[in-house]
Amino acid sequence: MSNATTKPAAQTSTDSNIVETLQSLIVAFSLAMTVRSFVTEGFVIPTGSMAPTLMGQHARFTSPATGYSFPFDVQPAFEPQFRGAQWPLVDPMVSQLDPILTRSSPELVRDSRTGDRVLVLKYLYAFREPERWDVVVFKNPTDPSGDAANYIKRMVGLPNEQLVMVDGDIFTAPLGAARSEFRVARKPEHVQRAVWQPVHDSDYEPVDPTALAKAWGRMWMGPPWDSKEFRLDAGDAPGARGRGWVHEGSGPARLDWRWDRMPITDWGSYNALRAQAPSRRFSVSDLRVAMAIDAQDPAALSTEYTLTTRRRAMRFAIAGGQASIVIETQPESEGEPIAEIARASAPLEAPAAGAPFEVEFWHVDERLSIWVNGDEVVSVDDRFESIEDRVLKSYYGRTVEDYAMRPAFQQPTPPALSLSFNGSPLVLTRVRVDRDLYYRTEVMSDDPRAQAPQNGPPIRGLAFGSDLLNPAQIEADQFMMCGDNSAFSRDSRLLGRPSQLVTSTLGTDAPFVVPRPLLLGKAWCVYFPAPVPPLDGLPAVLPDFGSFRFIR
Repeated sequence: MSNATTKPAAQTSTDSNIVETLQSLIVAFSLAMTVRSFVTEGFVIPTGSMAPTLMGQHARFTSPATGYSFPFDVQPAFEPQFRGAQWPLVDPMVSQLDPILTRSSPELVRDSRTGDRVLVLKYLYAFREPERWDVVVFKNPTDPSGDAANYIKRMVGLPNEQLVMVDGDIFTAPLGAARSEFRVARKPEHVQRAVWQPVHDSDYEPVDPTALAKAWGRMWMGPPWDSKEFRLDAGDAPGARGRGWVHEGSGPARLDWRWDRMPITDWGSYNALRAQAPSRRFSVSDLRVAMAIDAQDPAALSTEYTLTTRRRAMRFAIAGGQASIVIETQPESEGEPIAEIARASAPLEAPAAGAPFEVEFWHVDERLSIWVNGDEVVSVDDRFESIEDRVLKSYYGRTVEDYAMRPAFQQPTPPALSLSFNGSPLVLTRVRVDRDLYYRTEVMSDDPRAQAPQNGPPIRGLAFGSDLLNPAQIEADQFMMCGDNSAFSRDSRLLGRPSQLVTSTLGTDAPFVVPRPLLLGKAWCVYFPAPVPPLDGLPAVLPDFGSFRFIR
């Protein structure tokens, strides 16, 4: 009797477990598809228009000269006309023009990785308004059909405003407002930290300058910082950590940036394979200079960073228990008086001896600030009288009319950088220079690949947001999108007329802008970074776990 009752019970339990498992799988699958359809969805980044924030199909190069590693757009190597080409690869820490070595198209194709995969929060904008600087997935208004029509860019222009780009910055004013009301659009800290673009890092100086000279056929000119009082150390000096600058005395010591060795422009190493003449690389003055300071006597040390740009001399100082910023006019002629534009200071306790501290000097979006160990300690605005005044200060020797005629071809006057120290022996490590995003003004192209003929006659003249005298007009429920990799991004500046489908469905024929119904959602995180091979010679299938990140 007991055996008879036990066996059916076991069968019943097994059947029940199978049914429950199937039910659970069905529920889980249904929930997953619901989440995918209504909450979040994955997208693959196809191109480098948002690089290096988000990367399309790319390869990675690690320089044998310095150990510096960076991703770069590999798509040109896939083009049929370049199948047998040899591609020069530069190390941007030592030169933006001179190649370290070359790679063939087949090698680059073999080593290429697919683009980042991102999760997008769908329907987020049904609950809150889109915000400037959001990274957004949207349907391309010029061709909104199919998956290839999904674009991802950064939102720079909002409804009911005017917008114009000057010297790489975004300026906005309400619709109908006079040009005197234009103000620079500032990025919040979390976005700004995410978009700083590396220019130079002292951790990546050449290990063997002689080998570098052989590769180039000429001597390396030296690091972009020049000094008589500091010596560049490989890490064997007492207290040094990695490659750093060492000053063994307590008297004055300076580091001066050598523009001839490394120009600070909007060129980016991600575009290493893409032709970009030096004359089309624009000087950038929105910069962060950062370093770790290890001083024998921190209380006696005075530190000053001077940035000269836009007809201003900007002095950031840490000395005597104070952090201060002073902005003064830069005389245009001998004998012209110097006027103080702004000043700010705040108390700052000196660190203990033997405790290195991280200092950052920011000049970005017409604002200056000093950061110590990640905390902002003092800041000051650097507003200009008007947007015309900003043009005159950014482009020395040119009138507003000169600039307005050819804004896409005007070179901003380069900045000058110097660091000075006094009062204590010290070691500087991780001395870094980073630049801000630089939004380019452009000219429209008649090429049918740039403006689809089926959408109507091509638009000629300056691109959207490029004309100082006729700013972009963004109406209600319209948005302007730009790629972080502005030099190689087809975005709202250049889109042209919308497709007939958009015009007939949404009732708008406004060119360049993205109507609200075409917004798909806010990019949230890189959930599957470009995969890497588990071992040399194997296919790239594993996500690069160190590159999981939230999108800022």
